[in-house]
Amino acid sequence: MLRTSTVLLWAAALGLAAAAAPVVQSRAATAPVPTGAIVFVGTDNNIHYAHDAGAKPECLTCPAQGLRVRRETGGVLPAAYRPAEEKSEILQYGWPTFSPDGTRIAYSSVGQGPQGQSFAVWVYDLAHRQAAQIYQSRNEHVVYIYWLADNKHISFLLDEQAGLSLMLCEAKEGAPLRIVMTGIPLYFDWRGTGDRLVFHTSGSDPQSTERVGLLSVTDTNQQVDKVLSSGRTPFKTPCWSPDGKHLAYIANYHAESNIVVADANGDHVRSIVSLPVGDNSLVWSPDSRHLAYATTVVPHEPTFHGIKLVDIQDASSHDLTQDEVAAYFFSPDARYLAYVGVPSEKPYYVWRVVNLKNNETRDLGRFLSTQEESIAYRFFEQLALSHSIWSTNSNAIIFAGVRLLVEPDAELQNTPPPSVWVVPIDGSNPRQVEAGVQAFYSPAQK
Repeated sequence: MLRTSTVLLWAAALGLAAAAAPVVQSRAATAPVPTGAIVFVGTDNNIHYAHDAGAKPECLTCPAQGLRVRRETGGVLPAAYRPAEEKSEILQYGWPTFSPDGTRIAYSSVGQGPQGQSFAVWVYDLAHRQAAQIYQSRNEHVVYIYWLADNKHISFLLDEQAGLSLMLCEAKEGAPLRIVMTGIPLYFDWRGTGDRLVFHTSGSDPQSTERVGLLSVTDTNQQVDKVLSSGRTPFKTPCWSPDGKHLAYIANYHAESNIVVADANGDHVRSIVSLPVGDNSLVWSPDSRHLAYATTVVPHEPTFHGIKLVDIQDASSHDLTQDEVAAYFFSPDARYLAYVGVPSEKPYYVWRVVNLKNNETRDLGRFLSTQEESIAYRFFEQLALSHSIWSTNSNAIIFAGVRLLVEPDAELQNTPPPSVWVVPIDGSNPRQVEAGVQAFYSPAQK
């Protein structure tokens, strides 16, 4: 059952009927403002930013706002002074990503102009209100951006004919690029020191064996120095604990999948959960004491059956929910877990939040997802390492979509454009920010 589409295709794709009572929320009462800056992709395909959810957003990529620059001999050239033929290029922006300290935002662009398509990565400095283009290509599409913990380097994935390439560079214009590794699929996490990468890939060769491993990175070289697991491993992203002391991944032991926790260097491996058949996911809690994990109902399908929480010290697990779930996200204070529920035989998603202290669940409302948000849910384990949907004080989540006030019982002929919503987890009224298709909060400072 389809739960997402572009704005223009929602009515046809959802197959709902127009009810007499309104079922779509287009405006909401003002709610208490949570803490943290927000960034979102508007329905105009530009990047918008606000220093908090209650402030009026500003467009960072619109020609009339901020400064969009290009590389030019002797300095930079504002967009307003570009040659007419160059200005005719149409740019669409996406995947905004805050630096860990919240002072800069990286994002990608896709351009269409007289010379054909172009793809780029930009970094916007919020203090100087200036953007720098750090990568451009006519061929390789940017599919994901990840800041390193030093706030100085970024890595990003390029979609190439032979697979994915992981690139690394300083977040400044003119900085040299390096290819760290290639493979398909390619999931990864950087250690906080930036000198080591844990990865999960099958490599660029179709005959390559799937593996989880550690890669050491220096200023001039990189090399795989440990293979942690080899063979079929039905999950996406291995990851270090937020405190940097442990490493978690899924390994296949005697045809059985297990969640494994090791020391940060991959030693002293312990199996803490034996998993059922299916594709699996895992995410660290911010306090590094627990892992949330889930298994798909049907292998290779993006819907998980329930979520469990395991204590990494004693390996005890308990259910957080038995709902079918598309994605889940820990709050920065590790007290809550928000998840995207997938109601059976319904054309919409449901936001819910679990209080991890007492296991109580609160329903935060039904919604229709955008295509961009649905992609984020599909790869939420990887995005949990680089993006946040939570306010920095853990009292609200942010998302983009169309909220449904009641259970739709007939076909919706028309829906409003998707909006960015800030939803307090205490059940108070959500705040509608602006029209948008994807949204994130700035990271909580550690």
